[in-house]
Amino acid sequence: MSQPVRPAIWAALIATVLAIGVLVKLGFWQLDRAEEKRHLMAQLAQRAEQTLHWPLPDWPGEQLAGYRLAGTVEPVTERTLLLDNQTLDGQVGYRWLQPARFDGGAWILLDLGFVPVARGDRTLPTLPTLPERLSVSGRLYRPGHNPLNAHLLPEAGSVTRIQALELAQLSDHWQQPVAPVVWLVEQPELVGFARSWQPINLSPEKHQGYALQWFGLAVALVIILLRMIQIGRLQRSAQADRLET
Repeated sequence: MSQPVRPAIWAALIATVLAIGVLVKLGFWQLDRAEEKRHLMAQLAQRAEQTLHWPLPDWPGEQLAGYRLAGTVEPVTERTLLLDNQTLDGQVGYRWLQPARFDGGAWILLDLGFVPVARGDRTLPTLPTLPERLSVSGRLYRPGHNPLNAHLLPEAGSVTRIQALELAQLSDHWQQPVAPVVWLVEQPELVGFARSWQPINLSPEKHQGYALQWFGLAVALVIILLRMIQIGRLQRSAQADRLET
């Protein structure tokens, strides 16, 4: 009577072992990510002490992130962007991203901070008027990439609402080269809205916490696996005893 059960038991055991392997692998991956973030934070701290000048070096965006930049630009107000689905301290709103050009025509995005709106309100907020020329200082960062939300989806209007910040797509959309980094404006403080320097979305400590969760799930499955093996042995022993009697 027990024979039909055995294939199912073996399938469960194999699935459990595979799941344990996946969970352990995820745990070590999170530990690797934590180490990468520590290395990146050290790099950013070192770069924060150095100021670049325009034109920027011909480096990838990741290598430009963290450096300071100062200069005078001309805001391209007819191309103003509002990045949708942003939050700050529990408040919903937009990220004001203002393209600006240096002398010579090259463009770079200015991050002018978080624009709060009422929850559920899809009316675009009114933005302050910018001067024709603006002397700016701040730090450069590379926007993160979310594969689940990787399309601009621009909405036509005097201010363009977008769903994702993808600089290469912006260049194609505008038919205009755009710097591979965003310039977080720190000075002048009175221009724009509240803004903060957050170049890393998850800290090393959070990655370590996730690693502990994966390892904890793996340990739980190991306990379940051992219990399954123990129950199987007891059942086989009981069956053997019945056959002997």
